Amino acid sequence: MTEKPRIRVKRVKHGRLKLEDGTVIVQRVAIVDARPVKVGSPFGVDFDLVVISGISPHPSKKVVEELKDKPMLEPGKQPPNAWRTIKIQEKEPALEEAEYFDEEVGRYRIRVEIEPLMASLNTDAKTVKGEPIYVVRWAPKISWKKV
Repeated sequence: MTEKPRIRVKRVKHGRLKLEDGTVIVQRVAIVDARPVKVGSPFGVDFDLVVISGISPHPSKKVVEELKDKPMLEPGKQPPNAWRTIKIQEKEPALEEAEYFDEEVGRYRIRVEIEPLMASLNTDAKTVKGEPIYVVRWAPKISWKKV
């Protein structure tokens, strides 16, 4: 492959959630790709973005103790349908900013921020590393400006 990447990461900020059960979750968002889909929009260009996110839970001792006798989830298997919603007590959103450049449309600064909305813990299984399984639902806030 000889095609140059269209985006360059300029800023990364990890998000953090503190849950009611004492667990802290670190959250990350990344812009994988950006493609202009419409030139001449009210925002200069409209972009189609490929965005991914991931979490790294740091469970409280209480949660680890609660799940110590639960089975480990086999790779490739879905977790059992045994979820408990956990209230988010504190949150800081994750964000990434990248610069897009294309000779046809110019240079843009793209920003993606994800706001955590809900968190849930699986109460009947743990990961192969013996850790609790958490899921976080989030909403994206996406913006860009010509630079």
